[in-house]
Amino acid sequence: MSKKVLIIDDDIDFLTAYGTLFRSKGCQVHTAINTTEGRSEIDSFAPDLIVLDVMMERADEGFEFAQQLLDEKIRIPVIITSSIARAGQELFDLDIPNVRAVMQKPVDFAELINMAEKIFAGQKS
Repeated sequence: MSKKVLIIDDDIDFLTAYGTLFRSKGCQVHTAINTTEGRSEIDSFAPDLIVLDVMMERADEGFEFAQQLLDEKIRIPVIITSSIARAGQELFDLDIPNVRAVMQKPVDFAELINMAEKIFAGQKS
C-alpha cells in the first residue's frame, strides 16, 4: 500500500498511533494537529486519504472541515474518527459524500486498515 495518508487530530497519541500503523503498511504519512494545518498539508502533500477527528477546538470541527473540502471540490476520501460512544454514520445522519466511514475511538487498527484498503482499491492510480 504505497499511498499518502494525512491524519488530522488534536491528540498527539492518536497522531502517533495512526501514523505508525499506516507507515507499517508502506504509506507515506503526514500529520496535522488541527484543520488549519491540515488544509495546508492537503495542498502540499496531496493525500489519497484523510483520517480526521471530529472534536478538536470545536465539537463538530471535523464535520465542518469535511464539508468545506467538498464545497471546495476537493474529493479526497475521509475517514472520520470520534470518541463519541457508538460513533457511526447512522448516528450522525451524515450526508457528506467524501466521508467514507465514521469510526469510534479507540479505532480498531485492523478495521481502519481494512477500510483504507477498500478506499484505495476504489481509487485510480
